[in-house]
Amino acid sequence: MILLENDKISLKIALIGGAYTDFHLKGGLLNPINWSLEDETNPPFRGHFLCFDRWGPPSEGERREGFHHHGEVNSQHWQLSDLSGSSCVMRCSLPMGKLELTRQVTLPSGEPLFVVSEKIRNLNSYGRMFNIVQHVTLAPPFLDKGTLIDNNTEKGFEDKEDGSLHQEKPVLHWPEAIHNGKRVNLRQIEDPWPRVSSFVYNRREKYGWVTALNPHLELMVGYLWRTGDYPWINFWRSMKNCVPTAFGMEFGTTGLHEPFPVVARKGKIFNRNLYDFIDAGETVEKRFIAFLATIPNDYKGVETIRLENSALIIGERGRSDRQIRFRLSENCLNAGQLMP
Repeated sequence: MILLENDKISLKIALIGGAYTDFHLKGGLLNPINWSLEDETNPPFRGHFLCFDRWGPPSEGERREGFHHHGEVNSQHWQLSDLSGSSCVMRCSLPMGKLELTRQVTLPSGEPLFVVSEKIRNLNSYGRMFNIVQHVTLAPPFLDKGTLIDNNTEKGFEDKEDGSLHQEKPVLHWPEAIHNGKRVNLRQIEDPWPRVSSFVYNRREKYGWVTALNPHLELMVGYLWRTGDYPWINFWRSMKNCVPTAFGMEFGTTGLHEPFPVVARKGKIFNRNLYDFIDAGETVEKRFIAFLATIPNDYKGVETIRLENSALIIGERGRSDRQIRFRLSENCLNAGQLMP
């Protein structure tokens, strides 16, 4: 287990699987991503884990060859090549998929956030399709029926997970939908439907973002990334006896929770690609910022997030007088290529 710290936050990363398992403010113990799933048929999914080289199930042929749900990455041992108190570099190779991922994690001083850059290299002698999804998974006590989810998506659909090629209707628009004649507030986890839903970001939006906040516990967790890196976000909800037990905020390169043969045949939804392609020997890089913030107990949610003049600025819904601002160094932003 890797422990990274600055003067504001503490972050733990597992070397087996590479999941972020603990992300909390200094002086507090509330970890929004303290979810785990112990299932002998799957790798040990925990916290904010990776789906790589796929999102969702393998095909029948791949299953016989040993591929698991969400790919090989969560059962692999990551090699640590550099570690300081507030940054690390770690690497993982997929033995069957033959993709290598090198991750750099940096905790800038003075702010409750971390910046991640991940470089994917194709070790095959041929080009191939792949997907990568950041599976951020919330759990109680941070997750309850009062937890509010916000984002800047354009439109989406329910993933019916039935292998069909026409899952994108009806079109959903955040934050409300109609299901079986009932209005469902997608911002809160009060209804088991939709189990999985996927949304795209408007092409005019340079940055995509998602936040979850619990006003009663006075805490917000959020992520921001370039929509060119991750054009999709997927939401997964799990409830037991009408109580939320897990909620996934999964931003990535795809929005169809199906094996590759179905993804390849479908190709696009809302004219957005459902997979990435990486050529032989090619390296591609993707990045994101994750942050925590203390909020007042009457906080209504997030309206906007933007990067401006080396600052990450969070605007509250319905108010212009309570902005949250984080300062980011130019070196940090340029290293992650998050600014132009």
